[in-house]
Amino acid sequence: MGSMHLPRIGIIGGLGNEAMVDLVEKIDATKGANKRAFIVFGNSRLAYKPDEVMQSWTATDEPELRKADTAVYTLRFMQYLGADVMGLACNSAHDLFRKLLPEVPVTFVDMLHRTAHTLEGTQDNVLVMGVNSLVDSGLYQSALMEQGVSSTKPSAENQQKVMAAIYDPAFGIKTAQITPEAETLLCDVIRSECELQGCSKVVLGCTELPLALTAESCARFKQEGLIPAHIEVIDASNVLAQCLLTAHGKGKALDGALDHYKGKHTDWFAPLTFKVTSLSAIARIQKEIFRHTVEFLAARGQSVTGSYLHLPTLFVSSSANDVEDKLIDMGIPVHCAGDDLGPVIVDALIRYNDDLSRD
Repeated sequence: MGSMHLPRIGIIGGLGNEAMVDLVEKIDATKGANKRAFIVFGNSRLAYKPDEVMQSWTATDEPELRKADTAVYTLRFMQYLGADVMGLACNSAHDLFRKLLPEVPVTFVDMLHRTAHTLEGTQDNVLVMGVNSLVDSGLYQSALMEQGVSSTKPSAENQQKVMAAIYDPAFGIKTAQITPEAETLLCDVIRSECELQGCSKVVLGCTELPLALTAESCARFKQEGLIPAHIEVIDASNVLAQCLLTAHGKGKALDGALDHYKGKHTDWFAPLTFKVTSLSAIARIQKEIFRHTVEFLAARGQSVTGSYLHLPTLFVSSSANDVEDKLIDMGIPVHCAGDDLGPVIVDALIRYNDDLSRD
């Protein structure tokens, strides 16, 4: 890496890519974003397969072994591409990545710790909302406790509503849509826990939740009486966006070849890759990929039932010329944002679904 390149922010997403787009758009809306280069990797192979979701796995089970080896390779891939600072667009995955990061020489912006830090000194009871693994792990509760903040999680009944709002195959957020059914369930949980546990602040501890509980929609929900007017909703993704732009770091070249970091269980599909001149281009292209994905699956009588079914995607700033060279050396073609994207996306979808059908 040359010493004169713009600082490179690496974002690992794909769990799902909708949340990754949300983070990218929040960074784009923040002052100073144009003074950074970006490597944004939506690696959906980090996610559970649809039939693995909401099951309990031990560290030695295949799904966990696959996720661990894939996470190692993902981190080293980002290091290989020259990321100076990294963030993870998924709260629950921090548990796994924290175990791996001490071996990777990169500045990592921990979304959970940074979010907890913003609440330091508050006397309010904080409700943590997220997927089962996140709220049961106590990751946010521990981070908040370190800041002297008391917190709680939803009741078992309300937690089921949160999971349905995220994962339900008909109306869940993971199906690449925001539905009234999902919004209603999430509002029910907030209103109920406010009444039962006296919560006055809510941490959105799953990066899918801010997609449905935006600042605009929460204002509307308050006007309509669906959630209490005094509730403060804290978007951890927004905290991460701010902190990524103020973090400092300097990447370090890999020791050895990238293939050295592939494990027995690494799950890899070469990402559909674009070089872009702006963060808005990343969001626009990824949304077009979403649209084609939904149409592609619908034509086959299928639907998006989880992050794993999304194409792995990669976006690199056009100013990072060495990144393009490295990708081409790996046999990964790099497309321009101005290309006719439809045929490129459909071809990638065909190849990806052929790969999935072989599993």
